[in-house]
Amino acid sequence: MNPLDILYIAAAAWIAAALTGLLAGRTKPGLLACCALSGVGGAAAVAGGGWSLVYGDTPVVTPGGAAATIVGGPLELQMTSLAGVFMALLGIVAVAIALYAPRYHEPGRGTAVYLAAYNLALLACLAVLAAGGMVTFLVAWETMSLTCYLLILRRVRRDEVARGAFWFLALSEIGFLLVVAAFVILASKTHATGLDAIADRAHLVPDGWRAAAYLLALVGFGFKAGLVPLHVWLPEAHPVAPADGSAFLSGLVVKLGIYGIALFAFRLAPAGGSWPGLVTMGTGAITAAIGILYALRERDIKRFLAYSTIENAGIIVTAFGAAMIFHAYRQPALAALLLLAGLYHVANHGCYKTLLFLEAGVVEHATGTRDMDRLGGLVHRLPRSTVIAFVGTLGIAALPPLNGFVSEWLIFQGLFQGFRTGSHLIAILIVVAAATLGLTGGLAIYAFVRGFGIPYLGMPRTRQAAAVRETGQPIAGPALLAVACVALAVGAPVMLTALSRATRTITGVTLGPLLLPGKLTVIPAHANFSAFSPTYLTVFLVAACAIPLLIFLAGRPRAASVSVPVWDGGIVSFKPRMQYSAMTFSAPTRVTFDGLYRPAVSVRRASDDDPAGRSGPVHYESQVTPVFERYLYRPVIRAVEWLADAIRPLQSGDVNLYLLYVFAMILLAYLLGAV
Repeated sequence: MNPLDILYIAAAAWIAAALTGLLAGRTKPGLLACCALSGVGGAAAVAGGGWSLVYGDTPVVTPGGAAATIVGGPLELQMTSLAGVFMALLGIVAVAIALYAPRYHEPGRGTAVYLAAYNLALLACLAVLAAGGMVTFLVAWETMSLTCYLLILRRVRRDEVARGAFWFLALSEIGFLLVVAAFVILASKTHATGLDAIADRAHLVPDGWRAAAYLLALVGFGFKAGLVPLHVWLPEAHPVAPADGSAFLSGLVVKLGIYGIALFAFRLAPAGGSWPGLVTMGTGAITAAIGILYALRERDIKRFLAYSTIENAGIIVTAFGAAMIFHAYRQPALAALLLLAGLYHVANHGCYKTLLFLEAGVVEHATGTRDMDRLGGLVHRLPRSTVIAFVGTLGIAALPPLNGFVSEWLIFQGLFQGFRTGSHLIAILIVVAAATLGLTGGLAIYAFVRGFGIPYLGMPRTRQAAAVRETGQPIAGPALLAVACVALAVGAPVMLTALSRATRTITGVTLGPLLLPGKLTVIPAHANFSAFSPTYLTVFLVAACAIPLLIFLAGRPRAASVSVPVWDGGIVSFKPRMQYSAMTFSAPTRVTFDGLYRPAVSVRRASDDDPAGRSGPVHYESQVTPVFERYLYRPVIRAVEWLADAIRPLQSGDVNLYLLYVFAMILLAYLLGAV
C-alpha cells in the first residue's frame, strides 16, 4: 500500500475537521466532532509516516494529472524516509491535541475559528512533508506560516498577543524569502523543480552556488527552527498562544524548520568540504547554550519552555552539523549515526515538549497563572497531571531511563569520536561542541529541577494554587504523550531499527548491524568505543527503585501512626514565603552569567530615609532584555522607522505629484534600456 493513500485520508479528515469546527465549533457536540476528525487524521499520519520510515521513498505523483497546478507549478507529492519521522510526529501531536482540546476550549465563535485554522495548519504541515516539488513545498510552507499566525492570534485583543504574532509572521516572511532564494539557485543550476530531480543533479551545481544555497536555507529555515540569533519569536509567540497552539508550534512547527535544514543538508544540496558542517555545528551548539541560559531566568512557564525548545533545536542541529563533517572526512558510519541520533531527538523532543506545553495549559487552566512563584504544592491537588509532567521532565532533562537520555547519549557518543576525522583541528572543534552540549545538559537538569519543583512541590504560594482541583482538567492527551516517551525509551532498539532503515535510504549506509549487533545492545557505529542497552537500563533502574520500596512495605510496623511536632530551627510556623522562589533558585547561574544577561535592576523601599528597609517592604525587580534583541533587532527596527519617516513626504496625496513619479520612473527605465 502506498503511504500517500493513507495521507489522503489524513488530509480529508483534517479538511472535514476544519469545516466542522468552523460551522459547528460553537456547540459542544460540534467541538467533539471536530476533535474526533482531527484525531482520525493524526492516526492516519502516524501510519503513513511509519510506513515510509521503514519502507523508503515513494515515486513522485501528481494528483489530478499534469493539469493540476498551484500558483503556476505542478502539484507534486512524495513520501520519503526523511519526512517519515516528522510525519509520524505530526500524527502523534495531532492525536494528543485532539484528546486535549475538548476539555481545554469552551465552545464559541472564537473557538470555531481557532479550530478551523488549527486543522488547516495540520493540513499545511502535511503538505510540506509530502511535497515532491519546489512549488508545492513553497506554497505549503507559506500556508503553514499564515495559518500558524492565526493560531497565535486566538486572543487578538491583547497587546502582547499582537506583538507575539507580529514577531512570528515578520521573521517567517524573511525566512521564506531566503528559502525561495535557495530553491531558485538549485532550480536554475539543475534545470529542474522536482525535489528528486534536484537531488539527482546536485553534483552539477558548482560548489560555490551549492554552498550559497545551503547557507540561505540554513538561515531561512533557522528562523522557524529557532536558531540563535533568529529565535526571538519563540519567547514572544509561545506564551500568548493557547496551550495546544503552543504545543503544536513547539512540538511540530519548529521541527519543520529542522526538516528543511536536513532536506538541504542531506538531500538537495550536500555541500562539499567540512566548513558548512562546522558552521552548522557551531550554530547549533551556541543555540543550545544560549537557549538554556535564558530559560533559567524565566518565571513564566511557557516562556521557560520556549527557551528550552531553542536549546533542543540547537542540540539537533549540532548533531546534523557533525554528521556533515564526518561525511566530508569519509566517515560514513559516524555521519549516519549522528543523522540518526538527530532524528531520534526530533521524535523525543516533539513528544515531551508537546506534553509539557499541554501540562502548562492545565496549570494555567486550573490556577489562572503561569508564574512559577505564584504556584507550589500542585502535587497534592493535581496528582495525575504531576505524574505526567514528571515523565516529561525526566525526558527533557535527559535523565535515564527516559527517551531524552537515549538520543542525547547517541549524540555525545558520536561527537566524542571526532578523533576519527584524522584532523586535530576538526577533532578539537567537535570536542568543543560536545563540551558546550555537556554544559547545556547540566544546566538543563538544573533548569528542570527548578521548572518542576517550584510549581509542583512544596507549599502553595497563593490561594489560587491552594484551591485547585483536578476534576475537569484534560488528562488523556498528555498521558498519551507520556506513554510515547516511555515507549521511545524502553523500545529504543525498535526505534533505532526503523531509523537505521531511514538513514540507509538517505545516506546509503547500512548502519543497522553496526548499531544493534545484538537484540538489545546499542553500539555507536564502532564496537571499540562504547555500548549500552536502554532496555536493560530501564529494567535495572525500575528494580533498583522497586526493591527498597517492597522491603519498606514488607517491614512496615502495623501500629497506628502518631503525628508530633518536629524541630525546625526554632521557627514556630513554616510559611510558603520561606520557600525558594524560582528566581532565588537560579541566582547562582544568574550571577555567573551576569555579563550575558546584563539585567536592569531597580530597588524600591517604603522609605528612602531607611536604607535598611526596616520601615516597610523592599521591592527588588530585575528585568533582562535579551542581548540579540538589544543589539541586533532594535537597531534594525529603529533604522526602518527612520527610513519610513524620511520617505513619508512622498505620500502627499497629490495626484499630479504621483503622475510625476510615474513619468520619472518610465524615463529612467527608458534611459537604462538605451544604455
